[in-house]
Amino acid sequence: MISAIAYHFLSPKVVVDNQSDKSYSALNFSFPSNDLSFSAIKPRSHQTIYFSPQKQIGLITYQLLSNSGDTVAQGQLSYIGDESPLAELGTTLNFTINENYEISFKTD
Repeated sequence: MISAIAYHFLSPKVVVDNQSDKSYSALNFSFPSNDLSFSAIKPRSHQTIYFSPQKQIGLITYQLLSNSGDTVAQGQLSYIGDESPLAELGTTLNFTINENYEISFKTD
């Protein structure tokens, strides 16, 4: 049981930090082997989603949607996974939304 809990918290994750006073309907991600969506992003909120190791190299694309459904920001970045499922454990992808619909990215 403890190993299952540890695996969960070591799983790769995406963290979204909305530092703006705006709310958004969604921030959608397409990873090499699956998709993730943060829905109803509230002002000044912080959300986390854990995901399965991708085990491959590819692109991550993202789209930030306004409450009216319009795309207000989008982009892509390279994701370097590894065939070993342990290689991606502990990876954190941090996305920060600022007041000007700009999204910055860093990884831990």
